[in-house]
Amino acid sequence: MIDELENCNEIHNFSIAQLEKLADECRKCILESVSKTGGHLASSLGAVDLTVALAKVFSFEKDKVIWDVGHQTYAYKILTGRKDRMSGLGKKGGISKFLSRFESKYDHFGAGHASTSISAALGISTARTLNKDDFKTIAVIGDGAMTGGLAYEALNHAGHLDENIIVILNDNEMSIDPNVGALSRTILNISSSKSFNILRAEIIRQIREHKLPVAITKMADKVNDSMMAFFTKGIWFEKFNFRYFGRVDGHNIKNLVSFLKLVKDLRGPILLHISTQKGKGFSFAESEPSRYHGVGPFDLITGNPVSKDTRGKSYTSIWSKSFSQIMAADKKVVGISAAMLNNTGLVPVQKKFPDRVFDVGIAEGHAVTFAGGVSTEGLKPFVVIYSTFLQRAIDHIVHDIARQDLPVRFILDRGGFVGPDGATHNGILDLTYLRMIPGMVLMVPKNGRELQAMINLAHQYEEGPIALRFPRGKSDNYYEKDQSEIPELEFGKGELVRSGKDVLLIAIGTMVETVEQVADLLNEKGFSAGIINARFVKPLDRELILEEAAKVKCVATFEENVKIGGFGAGVLELFSENMILKPTLQFGIPDWFVRFASREDQLEMAGLDVSSILNKLLDFIERIPDQL
Repeated sequence: MIDELENCNEIHNFSIAQLEKLADECRKCILESVSKTGGHLASSLGAVDLTVALAKVFSFEKDKVIWDVGHQTYAYKILTGRKDRMSGLGKKGGISKFLSRFESKYDHFGAGHASTSISAALGISTARTLNKDDFKTIAVIGDGAMTGGLAYEALNHAGHLDENIIVILNDNEMSIDPNVGALSRTILNISSSKSFNILRAEIIRQIREHKLPVAITKMADKVNDSMMAFFTKGIWFEKFNFRYFGRVDGHNIKNLVSFLKLVKDLRGPILLHISTQKGKGFSFAESEPSRYHGVGPFDLITGNPVSKDTRGKSYTSIWSKSFSQIMAADKKVVGISAAMLNNTGLVPVQKKFPDRVFDVGIAEGHAVTFAGGVSTEGLKPFVVIYSTFLQRAIDHIVHDIARQDLPVRFILDRGGFVGPDGATHNGILDLTYLRMIPGMVLMVPKNGRELQAMINLAHQYEEGPIALRFPRGKSDNYYEKDQSEIPELEFGKGELVRSGKDVLLIAIGTMVETVEQVADLLNEKGFSAGIINARFVKPLDRELILEEAAKVKCVATFEENVKIGGFGAGVLELFSENMILKPTLQFGIPDWFVRFASREDQLEMAGLDVSSILNKLLDFIERIPDQL
């Protein structure tokens, strides 16, 4: 049926049986594609029936569906003409794992971070009113994304504006990890509470037996109704001026179509609450939805990864083991993350120390300020968040942490390029946005050993905020020792890898290994190249850099971060302050967002591969005037 579709509006004429068959075909297509390319599986499988029902009731050609994050949109991509491109999911020249305005006219708002859909949809609806246009606006948001404060800000504004907007709450009781928070817990638990039901039953009995005066009876009757209303999900949204409908079985296409038709032409803010199962239709994903949230290529029969690189150990697992040892040795240490315990290596740590590892939900700003409060009482908080997600908390880092000199430790996973997840997940801004903050210390390890040493240093540092970023990927260079036996790293000091006479290469993090290869090639061509592994972006090892720079004709800096305001900019500032007139070339990420591709392709696109660096350096050296 998918192959025969020439236009998604043809689905308007499908029967319920045909819609169910179409949904089955979408799931099969998703499984076949993602098993070969990798991608976001469980969420997309869970949203297939909803997508098909939306295509039946609304016009994808005219109406605008705004999806939160994009994890759940593979069926939407298939039905909007991208089935034949699914084999290129996340690959260079292919299609994005998320929605992208640059990819399709059907992708009305791109997002790789959660909780944005209602805000964007409300903006689109408001513009529609001002432009006097005629189309429906539908925001689809997962219940995990509803733990983010932005979603509630949007609900509040939508209720105030009274715009015609439909919000579909896709409730599978988890985001990437199981949901946390009082809202979720209250909603699920209170209606089944023994105390609640005893109290309610007593009120009903008193009314029926006429044991209360008439006035009290009427009041008690209202109390009974209010209690039932308050402790159901609907009341939360009714208070925001949304008309609430639900819950609806998100896998019953017939019922979904009926409810979507019901709410389609209603005026004002509408919320339709549906229940779905992550991984629907694939038993492995149904039983382990977190594991199958984002996957690499896998075997459809066994569910196992097709191939797994057993060389080395992931930076995340090195961090996790080291942090667990520190937690065991120091009871004042706590871990804090924002709905990413699994992906940041905190799940095994939480199992050992459940009272000292906190998941705050999709609320990065709160995670940071919460850590600030924790630190004021003498505890040692580690905030563990993806580099790209911590961007959402810059204001909190500045005003709530740095301005008060609070010793909060920031652990940034996925620093640098991350490959197929693309621009929304590349951690390429952190060296810039953290370096600019007064009092912030910023470290970047070149391998697993330095990561372990930097974790120890962060644990011991008490003068103010300190940040440590490490990449996605593996290192085969790490200590198997107990964390307490790892050699101490001297604060603010870099490593002189080798001295040179012609060119000094100053690198940070992942670029150190690349620069070593470049230096060897330069030496083969007759140029003596020195190398500094800076280790610290802030403070810089001023003495080492200035001493080695004085020995050479030119300098080059290297970072897997944007060039503007980053590590290289810091070196140039150092030269300026000390009146060092030395030809200096910056290597970093250009002033544009690098699209999804393999990490190797992304490095090449940014000119950070060995060949590109060597050619540019040789050209630079040749152009330096002899008198310099």
